[in-house]
Parts: sequence; C-alpha cells; structure tokens
Amino acid sequence: MATLTIDDHRKEMLSLLEAGSAYRFLTLAEPYLRRCAADDEVRVYAVREYLKLKLVGPARDLLDVDESDTTLSPELRSVRVSLQDLAGGVVDWGECSGRFEANLSALAARGFDVGSIREAWRTGRGSLQLFRDANGHEQVRIRNGEGLWDWFPMVGDHRAVARATPIPPDLETGMPLPVLFDGLGLGHFFERVFQATKDTFLDFSCALFVVEPDESLAALVLNLRDWQTMLTDPRVLIFTGDDWQDRLEQAWDEDLDLPIPARVLGMSRPRPSQARLALDVVNEFAAARQKAIERSWADVQSRYAERDASYWAKRFDEAIFGGGEPLRILSAVSMHTTFLKYSMRDARQALEALGHRIVVLTERTAYGCTGPLTFHNAIRELDPDVFLMIDHLRPEFANIVPTNLPILTWDQDQLPHVFTHENLRRIAKHDFIVGCSKSRFVAMGFDPDQYLHAHVPTCPEQFSGAPLSDEEIERYTCDVSYVSHASQTPEAFHAEERGRSGDAGMRRLLDAMYERMPEMLARCRVPTGSGCLALFDEACRATGVDVADQAVRDHLLGWYLWRLGDRMFRHEALEWVARWARRRERTLRIYGNGWQHHPTLSEFAAGPAQNGRELLCIHRACRINLQLMPAGFIHQRALDGLASGGFFLSRFVPADLMGRTIRRLHDRMAELGIANEAQLLDHNDEGVRALLATYMKEVVGPGARTINDLVQGVRLLAELRFPDELFPRFREIVFDTEEEFVQTVDRFISDDPARAELAEEMRAVVVDRLSYQPTMDRFIKSMARYLRRAAKD
Repeated sequence: MATLTIDDHRKEMLSLLEAGSAYRFLTLAEPYLRRCAADDEVRVYAVREYLKLKLVGPARDLLDVDESDTTLSPELRSVRVSLQDLAGGVVDWGECSGRFEANLSALAARGFDVGSIREAWRTGRGSLQLFRDANGHEQVRIRNGEGLWDWFPMVGDHRAVARATPIPPDLETGMPLPVLFDGLGLGHFFERVFQATKDTFLDFSCALFVVEPDESLAALVLNLRDWQTMLTDPRVLIFTGDDWQDRLEQAWDEDLDLPIPARVLGMSRPRPSQARLALDVVNEFAAARQKAIERSWADVQSRYAERDASYWAKRFDEAIFGGGEPLRILSAVSMHTTFLKYSMRDARQALEALGHRIVVLTERTAYGCTGPLTFHNAIRELDPDVFLMIDHLRPEFANIVPTNLPILTWDQDQLPHVFTHENLRRIAKHDFIVGCSKSRFVAMGFDPDQYLHAHVPTCPEQFSGAPLSDEEIERYTCDVSYVSHASQTPEAFHAEERGRSGDAGMRRLLDAMYERMPEMLARCRVPTGSGCLALFDEACRATGVDVADQAVRDHLLGWYLWRLGDRMFRHEALEWVARWARRRERTLRIYGNGWQHHPTLSEFAAGPAQNGRELLCIHRACRINLQLMPAGFIHQRALDGLASGGFFLSRFVPADLMGRTIRRLHDRMAELGIANEAQLLDHNDEGVRALLATYMKEVVGPGARTINDLVQGVRLLAELRFPDELFPRFREIVFDTEEEFVQTVDRFISDDPARAELAEEMRAVVVDRLSYQPTMDRFIKSMARYLRRAAKD
C-alpha cells in the first residue's frame, strides 16, 4: 500500500482548491501548515479562503507568529497587521443560551440529571469557539491539548455533509435494531437518523443510544441544535460523563427487553488511547448477554425434559374434562400490530372467563423487544402448560419456548413466509394449529388432526357499548361505509412484486398470471386455491417458466395470486359502489390507510378507524356496511360490525352459500363409507352425484383442480360453519354483480325497520356462536383431543 507523502498531501490540497472545494482545502491546510510552516503559498491560499468566508479570526491565527519567527514573509506580516483591527467573527455563546436551557429542560423533564452538563459547559466553553461564515454555516473550533485550535469536527457545510451521508437502508423499514452514536459531532447526522427511523413499522421506532464522555461536547450540541422534541422522545437514550459505561450497562441489566445496538456510529473526535470505545463495550456486553441466555435456556429446557406426550394428554384431559387445575397459558403479542393485539386481548378475556390462567407478554416500551430472558423468566414463574401465539410457529421461537412445552398457534393471516413447508416440518408432535390454512397444511402432507379449521371470532363485550351520542351520530352517519387497509390497487401490487424480481423469466410469469386473473375471477368468482393452482399451471405452460423452488412456488400461490385476486375482488366492488353513490348523490366513506392516494376512490377516503369505540360508531351509525372479502363473509371485520349492531351487504362468495350442500355431502359420504376421491367419483348414488356436481361448480370452480383429495377437502370445509347455515336470511344481503348491488342497496337504504330487524337477527347468532368464549373453548378442547390421540401414536 503506497504511503502518502507531504508532497502528495500538498497536491491533494491544491487540487481541492482548484476544484472549488474550499472547505475541504481548509480542513487539510491547518494541520499541514503546522508541519510545513514555511509554505507561504499554501498559507496565502488558506488566509484568502478564510477571508472569503469572513472567518477573520482563523485567518489571523494563521499569521499569528512571534516577531522573532523569520518563517513568515514580510508580505504576510503586512497582511497580519491589516487584519489586527478587524472583528474576528466569533459568535458569543450567549446567543445560544436560550436554546441550551430549553434542551436541558426537556432532558430534565425525563428525569435526566442535567447539572453535570451545565457545569461542564460553564467550565469548558472557553475552549470552544463558534463562527458563522459567509454562507451562513456554523463552524466550531476546539482547543487541543497543545493549546492550538482545531476545527470540530471539520470546517464545512455540515448539514450538506450529513445529507450526503447514506443511511443504511435497513434502518428505514421494518423493526431495525438500535443504533449507538459514539459522540454526536455537531448533531446533523443524528437528526437525519432520528427522522429516518421514526415509525418505520406502524408506531415502532428503534432506540437511539448516545454516548459522549466529554460532557462539554454534549453541551455544545445542545447549544447549537433545537432538540426539544427529540429529547422528549423516550427512545433517545443519552449517556454522558466518565461513568457512561456503568450507566449504559445498568440500563441493559434493568430492562431485559432493551435491545443491544446492531451498529455503532463514531461521530466524536479522537479520544485518549486509554479510553474505552463504545463499540468494545457493546460487543462485550452482547457476548455476556448471549451467555446468560444460553444458561437460562438450559434451565428452562431441563424443567420440561420429562414432560412427554402422555404427560400433556393427561394434563389437558384433567384440566378440561376432569375437573383438574385449570390450564396455565403463556402468550405473547406485539404492541406494533393493527389487529392482533386486540385479538389477543379478547382471547385472554375469554380464556380467563373459561377458568384458565393466562399471562400475555408484550413490549414495555414502543422501542423495546420482548427478549429471551423475559420469556424464560415468565416460564419459570408461571410454569405454563401451553404457549399461545398468533401467526407464528415453533421455529421462530428457538431458544425461547422449551422443546417439550406445547404450542397452540392461531393462524389468522395465512402468512406465506411463516407457514412454509420447512417451518411446519419442524413443529413438535405436541403442537397444535387453528386457523384458515388447513387445506394447505394437509396438502403439504401433514397430519390433518393437528390443525383445526376455524374462523376469527368477535368480542361482543368490546362492541356493545353505550348508545351513540349526538356528536357521534353527526360525525359518523353516512349511507355506505367500508373499513379496510387494502387500498393498494391490483396494478400497484403487481408492479411492486414485479419490481422485486431480478429474473426476466419470473417477471414474464408474473405478467402472465396478472393478465389471466380477471378471467379466472369471472369464472370462479373468487381466487380459490384450486383456481389459483390452475391459473399458475397455465401461466407456467404459456411462458415456459418452471418453478422448481418450493418456497417460490408457495409465495406465488399463497401470496401473489391470492392477494392479487383479493385486491381485484374488493376494488371492483368498490367501483360499483362509487358509481352508485355518485349517481344517487349518496355518501360513501372508505376508512383505512392509503385510500387518499387511490387513483379513482380518493374522494371517499375517510382516514384510518381506531379499533374499539370508533369502529362501533362507524358500523352502528352507517346505514349500510360492506363486506368485500373473497375469503367469505365470516371474518373478524364483519363479525365486529354485526356485534356493534351494524347492517351489512356482502359481495357474493360461492362457499358462503354452500354450507348446507357441503354438510349434506359430508354426511352422505360418511353414511356410504366413501373414504377417498376415487370412491367418490365412481359412486353411483344419485344424491352424492348431484351434491358433488354442485360442489365442484360453486366451490372448486369450473376447470380448476383441487390441491387436496376431494373427500379430504369436503371434510376440511365441514369443520367450519358457513353463513347460509348460521344466518337464515343471509341470501337477502348478498350481491354478485353491479346490477345486483344497485337493486339490493336501493331496497335497504331507506328501509330502516328491515335493516334493524336483519341486523338484530344476525347479531344474536354472532354473540351466541361466533364470539371469543365459545371459540377459545373449542380451540382448547380440540387441542386436548389431539394430544390424547398423539399420546397413543
């Protein structure tokens, strides 16, 4: 590696000057002239540039030598004399005192002892100088150990430098780990990172640690920047003074859910060689924390080592069917969710009402993350019989949930990146899953008894509040409303997925599937699993693309095609409603995130709706609520609305009106001993053949093929209860086309008694059969029956 010589250094400086980079030239010139004092040419250039910037004091300092020093030429001595009577340009720190005190007050309001920072500033500000140059940029000098002035951290356009410094992309999305700033410099880059990491996932913002042993430098930033808002944010964690390391480690010891930073940004000036680097402290503490986690994990593992399948079968039987001690249930949910935290709240209330004991862990702060040691401590204290979680599987909780502790997973969102073949393969024999993805689970070859097909229920207690006030009626009354965050258009969703792929063949396949989706929806009405599979096969043949990777295949079928069809299904219906509202001069409100940016529906955007009272008001005050989900009418959103007393119209989903047919086919197959698809297709019973023909047309879809054996598919669906079985008059509120919507909405929009009668009938069914308490009871009892069977295998 080549060594940079003095001559090289000089050439670099002069090239910067020639390129117009005066700031960078001056930053290098100061230390250069201390080593090469006789270089009058560079000194002249530096003085000239300082004077252009109206930095008279620094220019004069370059000429400030003893009279006995002969290194300064007569010409430069003359320049020095001419500068003696000019103001040096130093800004009085008193101009910043108001800002400084306001920032200290913000810190003090959080319990921070600001006395040491104030004292450090009182005694140390004499070693700091503030200038404001001709460009309006603030420049700071600090006196070094030799009594000379150094620019801190340089001379330049500090804000522009901060803007040009890239922020790691992972800090701006998702839930990134914290960042530690080892010093702040003049604070500009910290401001950028603060803004970039704010609300990166819903209301999550990662913690920002600041370490500054030199409290006068911390005080410097508090003089220069108005940080009152940032300093009141609890995620900004500041550690100053000589004992910064002790207090930082104490913070981690006292809060096991305070994450350890994933990166350290050095923004300070060089420190004495004996000083501890923040990076070393972070790495050493992280290593010690990991050892503590490993010891704790070994302990909780040993506590469950002897509890096998027979133990759990007996424990569940006694707790649920035998009058034994109720189950002890441990659960966890993140506060950074739109719905799951409320679902877990309602599940907890239902389980407690059933007599079980449940503890739910969640983050204590908006920037925290429930850590392994918190889980382990809860396990030791509660000694749980089951771990309940929503939308997660055992592999995601490695070294957290003991191997022999049963897990009950509630699959609410069918997340393709979670419910992969690999993750499902690694769940334990004593784990149990409930939700709406059983068909995929079984199609992958897993035990059908280990998964219960189930809908998400509602909590009537949350949606049976006091009558609406006059103010609420006035605010929320409208003709038609729809509540959903699904505002992204099908076109935008496709473009986003296409943009993520760097493979030309994959982009061709995505385009082919996108083009074919409208035709499939016209044929099948909704993006059924069988319909999507047929579309996928056709697109692969048309493009010649072979998708061999199972994970990619699962993503395309379980995510891309389903979501694309979902968006087309919803947005098409909303366009029908919008045209009706415009023609009839009726009010339509669409609640949720992002609708204000929709290309054709933005005029109806009403902003996001808060769970709880506001949703109740929306559903109850609106004349007609809409359910537009291809997954079917029985979904948490519609059930919450019915529990609130709202009246709904629903877009037609074939399976919603096939409950009786499915039930009759299932029972008839059982009577005749039909055990597989071959027997079903060959059977000559006329009743079976008629029912099967209807099932194939309305549920499977014309031309589609099933992902499971037909008999198995009927059995899976028979675990559910469908709208036509639950609500006797359900067909009255269903529309299949734009014309049917117009007819149906016109029938009900002005008939208050008819709407009220139907809404009350449906609410009674929801409370009795589709609320949390009977649902949670079913979950627990089904798991108990499964464990009983698993213990015998």
